[in-house]
Amino acid sequence: MLKIIRQDEQPYAKNVFHSISISTFKAWYKARLYEGGIASDLDWLLSIILGFSWKRITFNQEHKLQLPGSLAYLTKLWQCHCLEHVPLQHLMGICPWRDLYLKVEPGTLIPRQETELLVDLALQCLSIDKAREQVLSTDRSDVLQWADLGTGSGAIAVALARALPHWIGHATDCSHQGLIQAQNNVRQLVSCSRVTRYCGYWWEPLISLSGKINLILANPPYIPSQLIETLEENVVNHEPIIALDGGKDGLNAIRILINIAPKMLSPGGWIVIEHHYDQSSNVTDLMLNAGLTNIYRALDLDSNYRFAIARKPLCQY
Repeated sequence: MLKIIRQDEQPYAKNVFHSISISTFKAWYKARLYEGGIASDLDWLLSIILGFSWKRITFNQEHKLQLPGSLAYLTKLWQCHCLEHVPLQHLMGICPWRDLYLKVEPGTLIPRQETELLVDLALQCLSIDKAREQVLSTDRSDVLQWADLGTGSGAIAVALARALPHWIGHATDCSHQGLIQAQNNVRQLVSCSRVTRYCGYWWEPLISLSGKINLILANPPYIPSQLIETLEENVVNHEPIIALDGGKDGLNAIRILINIAPKMLSPGGWIVIEHHYDQSSNVTDLMLNAGLTNIYRALDLDSNYRFAIARKPLCQY
């Protein structure tokens, strides 16, 4: 098995540059793809190392490219990805997500591109509220609070903390390792953090906040158990199954989140959940049965209904 090179061991991090011609680099690129792998993955790896898309290079073929690390080093990284199916994000120790570079390690789910929309949808809900003067403004005495349930790497928590700097945030996860990663990302990427992290399952650490949370986001495990073995090797062999397996119908965690949401949300508070592409009707039915209102669904980047949004009624009768 090839050794994964951690970020602090990478030569490019130590400003060791190698000068090679553009023609040599392109020949190396073609050779790597001939060995296997997907061009978009190799492009991603190179863009992270170079800091820009190498395809933008339009110089003469014999002009020199200053490459962090040797071609032998890059070859080893690529072979580790192709032969051992190690995710590129784990190899590099980082994951571009929204406008962030998150630290990621084995033990937590790698943030997906579609989950960026989860944050966008939540902020849209707050914008609607602000237009209707229903959301609590920052100059009021009310304490505005959001919760990221199952925070993992802390991607959602970081995005919310940056977008809502006056709010108080709560991030929960059942994994100590995940909370450490979340803590590192929050500290590095949020200048003035008001985020508290809790170890526990879903709502359990937040019971004392019942009825006080204005916004809840969650990207829970939602893949049906029987589909886990059909996932790509880089996912099933290198990412935590607990973050993927949603039980027989994929809705185990989602049921818990939705059924308790009315108790935890403040009046008019929102909940935004990511789910499997074929679970939309089931999830919105759960929301309706739980007494939530303003229920609607939203599409992902592939035009699948991937998100469900609802709120607690402003008034309870």
